[in-house]
Amino acid sequence: MVTEGTYPFVVGGVSSWCDQLVGGLSDVDWILLPIVGGDTLRKRIFHIPPNVRLMKSLELWSDSRIRTVGARSSSRTRRDDLPGELLRGLLAWDANPATLKDPLLWCRQNPTAIRHSFRASVGWDSFLAALEELRVESVPDAHAMPEMDIPEASELYQTLYWVARCGAMPLPKTDVMHLTAAGWASLPAIAEKADRGTPVLLTEHGLYVREAYLGAMSTNATPGRRFITSRLARGLTRTAYAVADLIAPVTPAHTQWERAFDVNPDKIRTIPNGVRNPDEPTPLPRHDVVVSVGRIDPLKDVHTLLRVAEAVLKERPNTQFLHYGPIGEAQEEYARSVQMVYRSLNLGPRFRFMGSTEEPERALRAADVVLMTSISEGLPMTLLEAMSEARPIVSTGVGGVADVIHGCGLTTQPGDVHGLANAVCTLLEFPDMAEEMGIRGFNRVKRKYTARRHLDAYREALWDVSRLGAPTRAGTAVDRREVVA
Repeated sequence: MVTEGTYPFVVGGVSSWCDQLVGGLSDVDWILLPIVGGDTLRKRIFHIPPNVRLMKSLELWSDSRIRTVGARSSSRTRRDDLPGELLRGLLAWDANPATLKDPLLWCRQNPTAIRHSFRASVGWDSFLAALEELRVESVPDAHAMPEMDIPEASELYQTLYWVARCGAMPLPKTDVMHLTAAGWASLPAIAEKADRGTPVLLTEHGLYVREAYLGAMSTNATPGRRFITSRLARGLTRTAYAVADLIAPVTPAHTQWERAFDVNPDKIRTIPNGVRNPDEPTPLPRHDVVVSVGRIDPLKDVHTLLRVAEAVLKERPNTQFLHYGPIGEAQEEYARSVQMVYRSLNLGPRFRFMGSTEEPERALRAADVVLMTSISEGLPMTLLEAMSEARPIVSTGVGGVADVIHGCGLTTQPGDVHGLANAVCTLLEFPDMAEEMGIRGFNRVKRKYTARRHLDAYREALWDVSRLGAPTRAGTAVDRREVVA
């Protein structure tokens, strides 16, 4: 299993999902490769089950030396066009992801030569030539590349170096590679598949490319950096879709994006998330408590959450808002902006930041309403957990949310402060209706979204994908007993 900035180091819905999957499928031997940013010492948040072997993290933009397990050449080897090949394969609008197979396989076979290829002047020349091709491309559906200065071009060059480093990552022989996001994880996957024929399963929680687009739109970065961020995310997603033998979105809502990227519908299999379901629903406390759970991150739109609280408190001043969740990785600046909005709205003790919780069920059980204001989601574990506790929901109707909570809560458009606040006030004003919605959600989880159904579906998917495994380059079958997940 290949994770990106989540399990086992970060609290969140995807991490909880990973923990449930590897722990629940105890008959599978998992090898876990976390991809993280930087070389900061990270503490494991989750206990690693005995059927999981944790590899050393792949640390992007770190000072770590490249690993050379299985290297077959000396550092004097050089691939002159490597930077240009990677740029064309990832950032060109009409790039064919298959063109990345040869250069990334070369990186795996010649890991110590990557630095030499990027330090050579001919490598920089190949990059500039490919960048010029990108500058003059004319595509009706795409924005033209803005002018880039030297620092921006240098940052892109360094990013391509890390693309090569990802492709060079040595991996053990396994039955399946399981990617948990359509991003950087696609790079070691395409090299592994080219090298050994290992089949690939991709799970899509949030839509990687859509969230990158949203992030680029909301940032104060230069046009050049926004272009690089959005084009790179698009290229990584196209690569992930191309290398995957089976794509398992958590909601049918994702399939329209996948098909827009020309994914064959036959290799899409929706597998919804699942949660533990209590035996009986618990009654609402009826104390006018609104609970939200999520990291402090722009995608969770905590600014809107605070403004909704302000609007509700004007109508129902005794309402108590409790927000659970840590600051997202590299989101310290956003967290400061959240505190500025909080102070400017004078919410005081009626809105409390509770930090992380190891008992989300208990936190949700204290709620009369569970509130979510995200601008992007897949099928949030928090909402399923709220439904399993028979709690009514008010949420933005992003991703698969609207379909899942239909009849169990109320939805609005992202950023609709008035609509969200009105929905919260309605459920607090009519607790009998709110309780009925909560019970409906409890019963729906019991029918459709249990952990057992989810685990059974993934056991079947892993088995189906493992049977697609090809022989190694030498023509001998891989000993298939493990999953890189």
